[in-house]
Amino acid sequence: MEFSIIKNGYLECDKGFVTLGRDMGKMIRIPVYCFLVQHQNGNVLIDTGFSSEFENTWGRRLKYYMPILENDIPEYIKNKKIKIDFIINTHLHIDHCENNSYFKGAEIIVQKREFESACNPKPYQLLAYPDKINKNLNYRIIDGNMDLFDDGAVKIVQTFGHTEGHQSVLLNINGKRTFIAGDACYTSENLKYNCLPGILWNPDKIMEVYNMIRNFENTKIIFGHQEITDSS
Repeated sequence: MEFSIIKNGYLECDKGFVTLGRDMGKMIRIPVYCFLVQHQNGNVLIDTGFSSEFENTWGRRLKYYMPILENDIPEYIKNKKIKIDFIINTHLHIDHCENNSYFKGAEIIVQKREFESACNPKPYQLLAYPDKINKNLNYRIIDGNMDLFDDGAVKIVQTFGHTEGHQSVLLNINGKRTFIAGDACYTSENLKYNCLPGILWNPDKIMEVYNMIRNFENTKIIFGHQEITDSS
């Protein structure tokens, strides 16, 4: 099994959207990542990132977040000549799912509560979700944790808090565990200071997830919007 990290690009924004109450007003760039798992039973893309057409699709969001594209994810996958069999969206916020429609035939795995939230967003999450969810894609709507291939290699873990149906992914690759947090925890700073993200659904659930992450042993944590380094 092979695991690849793909940097979609960056979002330029006020740090207050990342660490609520800390350094508000300071402009920063946060990375946006997607992840490719090539398993013997199928190729998995974890999140699909923001579109290269963001100038036309983001609308009012560009007042608060400015995408900086590095890799057009559909083009990147096409150039690698890889067929995507499964998409796992950690959640359906626009920077994590905007390219879903490009992967024809892929089964898109998302929590039931997340799909419902994206189709009918709460007012405080309205701009975080795409303006319209394409309901005609090949969704597998789940409700709970799931072992995708029934071998422990790719486990989907409910991590509600940032959104009502957020999920993270626990990988076991050649005996090494990696937890892809998604936006369950934006950065290690959020974890260190029990700092909430600027966009959220339930702060108490977020704190429960933070404690879960702290209790992981022998597991590399990949935070949702923190630069990935060899030592991170």
